[in-house]
Amino acid sequence: MTFDKVLKFGGAALADGPGVLRVGKIVQEHGGARPIVVVSAHQGVTDLLDTVGRSALEGHLEGDRIRIRHRTLLRQLDLEPDILDRYFTELFGLLAEVQVRRRLLSGQHDHLLSFGERMSARIVAHSLKKLGLRATPIDAWDLGLTTDSNHGDARPLPEGTAQIRAALEQVTGIPVVTGFLAKDTRGNLTTMGRNGSDLTAALVAEAVGANEVQLWKAVGGMMTADPEIVADARVIESLGFQEATEYAFHGAEVLYGPALSPVQRGGISVRILDVNDPTARGTVLGARTIGEGPVGIAARRNVLRLDYAIGASELRAPRVAELFTVLARHRIEPGVVSTAGDRISVLVPPGGNIDAAVAELGRRVSVTRDLALAAVIGRDVGCDTALASRAMELLTEERVEVCEAFLGVRAPSQVFVVPAGDLERAVRALHGGLLSPVRART
Repeated sequence: MTFDKVLKFGGAALADGPGVLRVGKIVQEHGGARPIVVVSAHQGVTDLLDTVGRSALEGHLEGDRIRIRHRTLLRQLDLEPDILDRYFTELFGLLAEVQVRRRLLSGQHDHLLSFGERMSARIVAHSLKKLGLRATPIDAWDLGLTTDSNHGDARPLPEGTAQIRAALEQVTGIPVVTGFLAKDTRGNLTTMGRNGSDLTAALVAEAVGANEVQLWKAVGGMMTADPEIVADARVIESLGFQEATEYAFHGAEVLYGPALSPVQRGGISVRILDVNDPTARGTVLGARTIGEGPVGIAARRNVLRLDYAIGASELRAPRVAELFTVLARHRIEPGVVSTAGDRISVLVPPGGNIDAAVAELGRRVSVTRDLALAAVIGRDVGCDTALASRAMELLTEERVEVCEAFLGVRAPSQVFVVPAGDLERAVRALHGGLLSPVRART
């Protein structure tokens, strides 16, 4: 049977028993004849697994916190209390090993985090069965989803998707697939980065030739701005893949950028939908944004700027290669890059391994902290000088200091780096002046 739709549900959609029941009704009413369902861990579980792993490193076993969280869900859904017991046993064994050895290797960390999606898939599948739907929980690696060995941020290998369609055709009922998880070519469990369940859904859809991927979130879709900053931000009903990728690049958490490549290759439509309002249209992502001008403002609340010095007599290529090699080694994803005669500058997110990377780069690098960025997104707006002038006027009127502007660097955006404390005023000013209701995308 042909699989027409892939429905992916994030952790917020699966937060509790009522949420899981709501997901079941959405699958019934919006899934078509036979959908594929991809699930994330229940809300907060991935972070909780991370926490109990750190506790085991310190000599404390706190696995019962995971058991209580999931047993509560089972009770809310009136499901058998023992259906996850094998996973609890496996989890407690892993934590005990970490406690004794006081080490948590990268592969073990992926194994630890995998329990969230694996248990979520079983809970959702059993809930669908209670609604009268035939459903089978599946670990994504059993379909043939294969990645490289970059634990924590693994990337899919092309040969890994070839088996997926054939494997899914053998599944009874609705496949309920673990997002985020895969295995490498040596059979080691890997994870594909936070929000990697979107990528799983896209890869599965590409493999089976689905017409549509539905990403069910706890928000209405892609918004003209962060609604926590701009109260009258609106849903963008239609958006091109290039502009959607730019939104993700500049900090929009509703969409995982790497998930867009498989759907673009497969010519698959993507809809971002609201679990709390299933009848709303949401945002449709397609080949091209319709119309001209800005469609929204993306914001990243906290960024650092690394300025890497290059001597006047030095060859630039080796120095640039050195900088990006160090960033890659420490798994730091660079943002917008700029160059000058004596330096190369990179915007990066804070936290993670940034301090270790800075230490390795040594005296050549200086760090500017407490920055943020606001990006005006739209089709081919990057070189729109009139738009840039208007944006600068709006920021000046609000007395927002522009530390750096990237104009003409990226076709779908104009980027303004501002002090972190000024970000909300900057976003409101740009949204109010460039995205009035008359110009909003409908």
